Amino acid sequence: MGKWIKGDVHIHSHCCCDGHVPVPEIVEQSKKFCDFLAISGHAEGGDRWGEKQYQEILEARKQYPSIPIFHTAEQEFPVERHTMFLTVPDNREFELQAELVRRYCRLAGVRGIEKACEELKFVEEHWGKEKTLMIFNHPNAPDVPLEQLEPLAKASEVFKIIACVDRKERRAKQTWDIGAEWDQLLCRGYRIYTRCGSDFHRHFTDGGHDYLPGEFVQDHLLVEENSYEEILRAYRTGRFFCTVDNLIENPVFHFTGPEAPAGAPRRIHLEFQIRHPLEEVDLIADGRAVRTFRGLTGHFETEETLPPCTYCRVRGRGKPRKRKYEEGCFEPVFLLNPIFPEDAPCS
Repeated sequence: MGKWIKGDVHIHSHCCCDGHVPVPEIVEQSKKFCDFLAISGHAEGGDRWGEKQYQEILEARKQYPSIPIFHTAEQEFPVERHTMFLTVPDNREFELQAELVRRYCRLAGVRGIEKACEELKFVEEHWGKEKTLMIFNHPNAPDVPLEQLEPLAKASEVFKIIACVDRKERRAKQTWDIGAEWDQLLCRGYRIYTRCGSDFHRHFTDGGHDYLPGEFVQDHLLVEENSYEEILRAYRTGRFFCTVDNLIENPVFHFTGPEAPAGAPRRIHLEFQIRHPLEEVDLIADGRAVRTFRGLTGHFETEETLPPCTYCRVRGRGKPRKRKYEEGCFEPVFLLNPIFPEDAPCS
């Protein structure tokens, strides 16, 4: 059956030029919110990039052996977007980050979609597509057009995740909006998933503008155990969902009934526990909303018959809640990653 764990993989420590908190202190402060973390230094030049961060992570792993702590880099990708590559510790994790900074940094003049695709193929060839993944960070800062996203998805299965929400509640239209770039990639058969991240630099109680990892946004992964391998597998296969302010928990979402021929309607089962009142929940199939539910509280459960589709996903938004770090309110949201009929457990 597995278990749900929570974590964040977009975190900056004092090893960055604009970070302020040592790695062990980040882990200590975040462990009440997170079961795993990734420290994502700003990738800067040099053949030994990340050495200070890596040494702090190695020490933190000894101090907190029950919390997986990934070493990664927020890289200036050849197309204009920050990205991160994740791998397991025994897969030459330090060498991966250092090599990508050395070979493929946009600020060093390595630019364009061809170089970006080359980088993905380089990672797949030398680190393996089953043991690595790439995450696109920073929602809509700037937008990356579909004409660039599709070649990346086609180039390698290393490209797996696009962020939706990060610091100060920035939300990506590319992944949030129905029919936008994420839906278009899914309609074209690419299995790309969506997550949230804190982009932590400095906490709002310490002169910053950020929440701690897991304090505001959360990735919830379904795993057999809290291990590096299981975390990476859950991200790669879409066995996770993301929330702002822990809006829902314990979702069950799958196709049901006997296997149907291609082009036939399918039934899905959806249920979850609601922690804060929901304004609206959309059931989305092939880039359009096929059902919308409003005004939900408590436990929600439904069985629905969908028109023929190649995938189904769910998004929801809650009632506005007061911010902690400044005046005003924010809108908590959640996203369930897509399910596909061919993967459906029949019941």
